[in-house]
Amino acid sequence: MGFLSGLVTLPLAPVWGAAWVAEQVADEADRKLYDEEQIRREMLQLEIDHDEEKIGEEERADMEDALLERLAIARERAREEELLDAELDEEPEEERW
Repeated sequence: MGFLSGLVTLPLAPVWGAAWVAEQVADEADRKLYDEEQIRREMLQLEIDHDEEKIGEEERADMEDALLERLAIARERAREEELLDAELDEEPEEERW
């Protein structure tokens, strides 16, 4: 029955492929959005733009708040990943017979 179901669902393969690609693009965008180094670079550029009077004080403050929020989320995600990794490392291996 696996062969027959494979043939029946074959026309959906492009849809599954497109969905997979979209998911990969979304994951990469999410990683870049919450990358701590990227956020730091953006904060530095924000300060440079403010010092060069390309942006005003209010705009800088608003943008800085958004960057600090992203940084807090990035750090929380990193902590959650560390905890998850630690939990996985602590799980005892199943006994092998």
